[in-house]
Amino acid sequence: MENAELREAMIQVELTRKRLLQPLFLDLGLTLGQGQPRILSHLLQQEGITQKELADLCHMDVTTLSRTLDHMERAELLLRQRDPDCRRSFQIVLTEKGRQTARRVREIFHRLDHRILSALEPEEARAMITALQKIACALEQGLDPEPSAG
Repeated sequence: MENAELREAMIQVELTRKRLLQPLFLDLGLTLGQGQPRILSHLLQQEGITQKELADLCHMDVTTLSRTLDHMERAELLLRQRDPDCRRSFQIVLTEKGRQTARRVREIFHRLDHRILSALEPEEARAMITALQKIACALEQGLDPEPSAG
């Protein structure tokens, strides 16, 4: 397999996934590129967490997440409430509108998961998950240094 073949396959999957999801999330008033669906999905699972905890769950920079939460708060999807245990911190909670939207997001993610898994045998799915986890770990280590010209 050529080095570029894996990269191109991963790009094709990601672009197709975005093309499928974007109109569905736009219908809900969400912006896919800002991670709003992922944020809602995590908050539906674990509400009342801090911005830092949410950033970690969503694999997002805290500053980027803060701007996205500002937008979502203006859209009345969530609220920031003072953390009773830490005056400098806020807990992020869903509004009723946010909870309903998050449930629809979760349904869309389940449909996407079903579509992906229907293309694979169970052992292929397990192998793919393992391979993608290994790729993520390798990428977390960064790129190898460029060879020095010498």
